[in-house]
Amino acid sequence: MAQWRTRFSLATLGHRLQAVPMLLVVVLFGLGIVLYESYVLPLVAVVSIMLLAVLAAWLLVPRWPAWCYAALALILLGYTMAELRAPHSSTPYNESLEMEVSVESTPTPRSGYSLAEGRITSWSNDEGRHRADDRVVLWLRTDSIAFGDRLTLASHLTPRISRHASYDRLMHRRGMVGGIDINRYNILNSSHEQPSSSLQQRAVEQLREHLRDSASYAVVEAMVAGSRDLMPRSLREAYATTGLAHLMAVSGLHLGIVMVIITTLLLPLRLLHRGHRISHILTIVAIWLFATMSGLSPSVVRAALMLSILQLSLAGSGHYNSLNALCVAAFAMLVYRPNYLYDISFELSVMAVAGIVLWAIPLIRNMRMRRWLPRMMATTILIGIAATLWTLPLVSHTFGNMPIASIVLTPAVMLFSYAIVICGILSLIMPASLAAVMMAAAEWAAHMQNSVVEYAATLPFASIGHTMSKGEVAICYATYIVITLLAGSINRKKVVTLSYADTPRYREPQE
Repeated sequence: MAQWRTRFSLATLGHRLQAVPMLLVVVLFGLGIVLYESYVLPLVAVVSIMLLAVLAAWLLVPRWPAWCYAALALILLGYTMAELRAPHSSTPYNESLEMEVSVESTPTPRSGYSLAEGRITSWSNDEGRHRADDRVVLWLRTDSIAFGDRLTLASHLTPRISRHASYDRLMHRRGMVGGIDINRYNILNSSHEQPSSSLQQRAVEQLREHLRDSASYAVVEAMVAGSRDLMPRSLREAYATTGLAHLMAVSGLHLGIVMVIITTLLLPLRLLHRGHRISHILTIVAIWLFATMSGLSPSVVRAALMLSILQLSLAGSGHYNSLNALCVAAFAMLVYRPNYLYDISFELSVMAVAGIVLWAIPLIRNMRMRRWLPRMMATTILIGIAATLWTLPLVSHTFGNMPIASIVLTPAVMLFSYAIVICGILSLIMPASLAAVMMAAAEWAAHMQNSVVEYAATLPFASIGHTMSKGEVAICYATYIVITLLAGSINRKKVVTLSYADTPRYREPQE
């Protein structure tokens, strides 16, 4: 028992938790968002109590009740932001209106129709014309509509986006207020505006200048520009079955490669006085340019925030805590859009990074491998295992599939993924002749990656069809948390390396 107490210490765990203050902030803020989904409270009363709690916490510092009032204030802040940022339609539902609608995404083919995102900019009825700014889902029954079109419609806005309640709720939480059905009979007028301001669309157009093999190119476009419009359904299903669909969504992996490229190109700046700070600032700019080019999805924004915090910390020679940086990024995203808490892409992104930070990185730091190739392979395997385990309960609960093959396949396809992203980005910034060469190399790597994934998807053990209940998901994550807390409470032995002269075997030569 005494040995257990010396090995595991609550004081050690408390000291390590103190280095992650934003973890408690995010948890309390998230509780406020959940409270908004469960109860309807007067906003004026909530804000008043929140201000009183802040005042009480400030007056009682440093007593322990101050922490209780601060926690209450954070919960009520989450409730308030969820109320203020909840999407509300300024366009009437189920009324015949004349609407001005802009198409803001490339239509994606579905069975019998195409799906796109749009925005209602104005609508008119018998009372006159009204301005609006409502994001909507567009069901397109005609092939003549493209990204950047502005349409004048005689139609109506329906609040129901899908017959599946879970997907309907998800789309509303993503900011969609409803859906509009569009066909060639209710289009009164149409015009096309070249979306020159869209960095993502310009990147897609530049990549498509070197199009050769459609399936390979579709993967390059998805991993570099964040556009999955050209990916065949069979290829999407293969990546989903093997658990490698996250490679098609631009995330921390892709931004990390961008950061390495830019950091390498800016190495000469470090020879100048305070040149490292200029290098870090330019790296942040490059990270956000790439994030904007890829569409600013939740996973991209989270990764960009984390890497920006890392660069600012390095520029100021400060201490960087990966878990705390993840919590800062998650908190900033939830403040901007509280409904991200229910977005599966946000949830999977946060859980994957949490698994890597809490499990993979400590194991990697304790590896004793000296040679770079075995160490790199072991690092890739550990990252794949940690990310897969931490996302597995959510994937099973949401999609009814447990991809086991991703643990084995991740090291095999990771090198191809590096080549795709690096060559794809270089094809965007190089002259036309060199860009064609880079694009050919990226398509070759994508072809090899697709071959591995499609073969693995045919294996019987690639995935297990099982849908976890909410209780099973809670048990899994509770187990992960207990394991993490136990590992964090371990007193690690300090190892002091002695020089050869200090070892007992060493003896001074006798004169």
